[in-house]
Amino acid sequence: MDKVTAFLTCSLMIVMVLVACWQVFTRFVLNSPSTVSEEFLRYSLIWLTMVGSAYAYGKKKHLAVVFVARKVPEKYSLYLNLLVEVFVLVFIAVILLFGGTKAYQNAVGQVSSALGMPMQYLYLSLIVSGVLFLFYLILHIKDYFTKTNHTVVGE
Repeated sequence: MDKVTAFLTCSLMIVMVLVACWQVFTRFVLNSPSTVSEEFLRYSLIWLTMVGSAYAYGKKKHLAVVFVARKVPEKYSLYLNLLVEVFVLVFIAVILLFGGTKAYQNAVGQVSSALGMPMQYLYLSLIVSGVLFLFYLILHIKDYFTKTNHTVVGE
């Protein structure tokens, strides 16, 4: 899953750079800016952000505030990690999956102005990201129980 996600995000980034170069060329050399490139870049950035954030979370390279985690005694670290994963699960369920499904359903029938793309494809990025986040969350929880000493509170 990591290789596929990394390949897709890197490929999309390469395409975005090429399209951005085309946009600059058409604007400043041809004096006739491309209308589809700007919208394509905007929507691609949304997809790149959503899928890339799930990938970063899966690799544990996401932004984290570790101030509290460093103050917690080692025997409670598993509980703190699980609590963080519960918050992530709530975010995945409410915002990405539930909210993404609602946004997808609301966008049915709408079409983007320049590309003529059905707008539900844009909101599908929330659902795809939610599924990826959920996959990585399950892996994280599995890792906590297989790689952590099982220290129970009170022992």
